[in-house]
Amino acid sequence: MPGASKRILLVSSSGGVLLDLLALGPWWARHHAVWAAVKAPDSVSALAGQRVHWIREASIRRPIGLITGLAQAWRIIRKERPELVVSAGSAPAIAYFFFARARGIPTFWLSSLNILTTPGISARICARLTSRVLLQQSSMRGAHPDGIVIGELY
Repeated sequence: MPGASKRILLVSSSGGVLLDLLALGPWWARHHAVWAAVKAPDSVSALAGQRVHWIREASIRRPIGLITGLAQAWRIIRKERPELVVSAGSAPAIAYFFFARARGIPTFWLSSLNILTTPGISARICARLTSRVLLQQSSMRGAHPDGIVIGELY
């Protein structure tokens, strides 16, 4: 049914990734949105009043943190049963995209505004796991030829 509300899981670290997802607020606010977000001063204040699962920061350079992130992601995805997972990248999103893909849940990965030409390791992994790559910069077409250019969000 068009326009029906979906269960959406937004996965974010703090900083620019959080800003990118907050800019999508007019869209996700029409749905049942829940966050899996890294607890930091900016995310705590920006997500006040939202349903949030506070998660640990992860880094490709610290594989043990990614393992912990896998366990958290599995628990949250099983509990929330999202119909769509959305992130603007960063290492915490990798585990969520991995489990979403394994369970057949569509994912959107939003290329962050601060990356102009060459995505980092986490971004490359997320882009390979996602159902759809959304680009804010047309300059990212070289890295993501199948990406959809949506333009800058803010």
